[in-house]
Amino acid sequence: MGGNAADIEIRARAFWTDTEGGEHAVGFAASEDPEDGYVIFEGRPGDRKGLYLEVSDEIFAAKDAVEGVEFTADGFVLTIRASMQAKLGMVGTVAVFVAADDADGQAALAVLRGLL
Repeated sequence: MGGNAADIEIRARAFWTDTEGGEHAVGFAASEDPEDGYVIFEGRPGDRKGLYLEVSDEIFAAKDAVEGVEFTADGFVLTIRASMQAKLGMVGTVAVFVAADDADGQAALAVLRGLL
């Protein structure tokens, strides 16, 4: 996924999506056990400032924390705004890997693209 290693890498095998009343939510997790690492996005499409981000624990969560998301052939790399990194456990980047043949994972990526 590029030259620099991310602060957190998640090989996603569990996914969660919900679209209701204009709100979208999507999650990517290493397993069904939250202890194994996850990232969740919640908000309205196009509303970056109102986008809620949670990384591996509800205490590491904030709105308006996403600097950018770069989609790759293997998933995506999330970059967290420098001013929000302390609130998110000093995490600057999260690389999420999704298998190309995982239908649920590809569907979750589609929801994320629509949200952003």
